[in-house]
Amino acid sequence: MNKSKLMLAALVAIPVSVGMVGEAVAEQTETLGDTLSTPVDINKAIEGLNTNSTRPELEKVKEAYNNLSLELRQQINNFGKVEVLLEDLEKKEAQIANRIAAEKVTEMIQTFNDEPTPAEISAARKAYDALNNEAKKLVDKRVVTNLEYYESRLAVQKAQAEKEAKVVMDRIKRIDKTKYTEAQIKSIRLAYNSLSDFAKSFVTNLYLLIDGENYIIYQNTVVKQAKLDANAFDVYMNDISRSSTTQEIARARSLYNNLSAEAKRHVTALEKLVRLETMWRDPDYIELVYTYYPDYIHEIKPGGVVIEKPTYDPLYIPDDSASTVATTPKTANWSQYETMTYQNGRYTTQITASQVKNIADRNMRLKAGDIEIVIPTSEIQSSAATVGVSVNVTNNQLHIQFTEGNRAKTFEGTVEIHIPVAKLKANTSQVIQRVLSTGTSPASFKVDGSKFIIRTVTGGTFKASNSRVIYTDIPNNDQGRAIRELTKRGILFNTKSRLVQSYKQVSKLDAAVMIASALDVSSNNKSKYLDIANTQQLKLFQGLLEAGIMSGATSSRFAPNATVTKQEAAIIIANMYRYLNQDLAKAYNELNFSYSDIANLTLEARQSIAILELFGVVDGEGPFNPEKTLSRGEFAELIYNALIAIDYL
Repeated sequence: MNKSKLMLAALVAIPVSVGMVGEAVAEQTETLGDTLSTPVDINKAIEGLNTNSTRPELEKVKEAYNNLSLELRQQINNFGKVEVLLEDLEKKEAQIANRIAAEKVTEMIQTFNDEPTPAEISAARKAYDALNNEAKKLVDKRVVTNLEYYESRLAVQKAQAEKEAKVVMDRIKRIDKTKYTEAQIKSIRLAYNSLSDFAKSFVTNLYLLIDGENYIIYQNTVVKQAKLDANAFDVYMNDISRSSTTQEIARARSLYNNLSAEAKRHVTALEKLVRLETMWRDPDYIELVYTYYPDYIHEIKPGGVVIEKPTYDPLYIPDDSASTVATTPKTANWSQYETMTYQNGRYTTQITASQVKNIADRNMRLKAGDIEIVIPTSEIQSSAATVGVSVNVTNNQLHIQFTEGNRAKTFEGTVEIHIPVAKLKANTSQVIQRVLSTGTSPASFKVDGSKFIIRTVTGGTFKASNSRVIYTDIPNNDQGRAIRELTKRGILFNTKSRLVQSYKQVSKLDAAVMIASALDVSSNNKSKYLDIANTQQLKLFQGLLEAGIMSGATSSRFAPNATVTKQEAAIIIANMYRYLNQDLAKAYNELNFSYSDIANLTLEARQSIAILELFGVVDGEGPFNPEKTLSRGEFAELIYNALIAIDYL
């Protein structure tokens, strides 16, 4: 430990009022007696005081002097010596405190790397401004110049961050939730999530985006179900006529009354129900029929009066019970399975934008022999080009390709490939890996009975491999179980050895590698991160940025060695859920959480923690400790529980 840190530790360990210099040589100072009750004792003590005396020694003499009567104080020869020594000691203490404070500020500034975060620069400026004039003189001018240089760069970064935030804010401001598609809303969310943390702090209308997301979720859940319920009522009314009994008509009314308000908006047969109820219950109607149509009455029975009369008579209310009741139109023109064409050992098909009719058409299910492929169709709505799908299995490896026009297609949503385990000559204890030119990487998958469900947003080659646990120091607790299960699937920390060291603080690099591996996320687009040298890691981090799951400290700095707090982990998991199209409406709308120590966090942090509680990732008991830095074991347990909660693993 260097000298400045030793002095700082000394100041922290004892009150400022204790003499620092005197303590350093306290052993050389004459020890005072336990009591100083007489002028003789005090005079003797004053004679023994010198510049090496400690504050407790000086204070003890001063206290003894003050306890004497005025008459006895006159017998003290040189009390002024005590006051002079105390004054000198205070000056020395102030000098030491100033030097320590100045060295602390100097150290803060000198530890800046090429691109410190705005928080680091702000903290250094506040620490420097808090120094008194004497302490500021002890800070080298070159250090102050260095701080000013980084502040000028921060001003440029701030201007850029505000510019980037304004672009996103303008997109959010233009949201018309009744007209925007799910793909458009999702695109804006990804644009927001791709901002640096600094740029996000300048976005002030995030609530409008959340409102738009809630509306999309509402359309895809409440409205979709309402249309189904309304259609079921219309189908029932198709069999209700003048010949129906009062009980059947009453049942129809009961069915209608029990519909939700949203479902009632989509009912098309209500007018018919009202007309049938009116004809049966209104005595004036019966009298009207007898008066004007006595010759046409055949019988009167439950449900109405049966008559025969030309439909052109203006007083005649036609029996339209046999007419076709409008039903909810089909949302797309494909069958449950769109069978792909087999040719030259490969199944192929094409999807056009015209096949996707509205926002509720979320998926298209393709069938290639005994392989099923579920394609997210929401983003194809605005696609001008045809999306091609090609799949085959050779040498126990699955090959799948997506194209749009003449280019490889990358989906925003996840494609699911359901393939029998036997098709890959595998077993359910094995794991799925993506085959790369440089080897293999973990693929996102789960086992469903006798099938693998592989998830991907891009084409590629996949194979089954034996799972193995490489770590030798996995603890025997819940954290260890999470690490073991993730490791079996190739979801690892950024470590080269066989030691996981679960107690170590998890870094952003650790978190990013683990999340990207779990979701099989990467990107070949050029990254702006300048502090990442590893090409493969750069692809993972860029993929996470484009997916809106993790962003850098700034637009050009990822800060891989920075630690991850519990609230930051919550935001990462919430972004991951959003990327995986989980229903977050309840957390958005109600914002319920049980923790009492998160009320002052940002809206994004509070919503993220509410999402974790909603899905059961955290239990809501005790404090959340949002600023707590997580260990590798704690982070692994959070991620594992989050993936298990949505049946992802």
